Amino acid sequence: MRLFRLLAVAGLLAVYGLADAGSGQARAASVENFRQGGWNGHAYTDDNSGLFSTCVASANYRSGISLYVQVDTGYNWAIGFSAPHWTMKPGADIPLQYRIDRGAWQQGVAKATSNNLARMQMPQDGYIITRFRRGRTLYVNDGSYNYEFRLTGTSRLMARMAKCVERNSVRFGAAPAMDAVVANTPGGLGSTPPAQAASPASPAADPQLAVEATQALFNLMGSAGLSGLKLIPDGQREEDLNGLHAVAADEARTIVAHIFALGSYTSELELMSLVVADSQKSCSDGSFSSGSEKITEGGKEIYTSYANCETGDHQLIERVAIIGRKAGGVFIYGVADTYVGEGGGAPVTPPELTDPDFYAAAAEAAE
Repeated sequence: MRLFRLLAVAGLLAVYGLADAGSGQARAASVENFRQGGWNGHAYTDDNSGLFSTCVASANYRSGISLYVQVDTGYNWAIGFSAPHWTMKPGADIPLQYRIDRGAWQQGVAKATSNNLARMQMPQDGYIITRFRRGRTLYVNDGSYNYEFRLTGTSRLMARMAKCVERNSVRFGAAPAMDAVVANTPGGLGSTPPAQAASPASPAADPQLAVEATQALFNLMGSAGLSGLKLIPDGQREEDLNGLHAVAADEARTIVAHIFALGSYTSELELMSLVVADSQKSCSDGSFSSGSEKITEGGKEIYTSYANCETGDHQLIERVAIIGRKAGGVFIYGVADTYVGEGGGAPVTPPELTDPDFYAAAAEAAE
């Protein structure tokens, strides 16, 4: 069950700073502009030598963080993150973990090239770049926060970036490729590095929000009359549930509660569409159906959805409720019920939880 970690991300990219940092040159001049889907691209030459150095494309989101992709004359590539409100120490190294969709977590190091721009060299093996081209979502964790980037149109983007490099290398000649990243003082994205820091072992949930979400989860279970579910600490869960604020489960049912603070997402509708789309993607081998609806329960507006995946004698039904939070932002509650028929092994059937009971419990949970 993979319902959440849908942090909306956004912002304005400092592409000139990226071009300077990637080329290793003092200054860069833009010699070509292009647009590929939602990505804005530029080609740069070094002002001193006049040689072509790099192509950079950026995707601008709405909540303050931007994602960019860079390809140099040797077809080495890097990604980066920028936000105008960040206050990083230039030159600091930021240990990151990242993955694409359901792929394994990878280790990386981003370097703060300015106080609001960080750049991470990517591996040259075909596995990562193939996942980047074909993937839906890039997840990043810096030890304190989780970030999520929708990868829209990246297959055509990378083909266009290769064309950018080829064309401008012929026009201007090719400058030396990027240098390897050298470790320095570690820190987090958007912040001045602490005195001591380590690479995160796994995506971490905000402790205060985790306490609040755990209480809300207990309230929901009590209101819905659910029993026998065990609270599972972060790090002891299935991989796709790590980083969520609160999770309880038994053999047949998993219930989660997660908080999105104000400003960390675009809209409830976008969150819900991402949830349903992700459920559909994970049901690639089965029969899938879904639906969503905005309802009113106890005087509160609730965005609801269901997703049903049937594969042979196995059935997974996921239900989600998104409801406003008094302190700002939203709670997301999810219930995933697993059914196994006799042909799939030992039969599994969770206790009944009707939609009205679930929605009523969600409306009361944060009171």
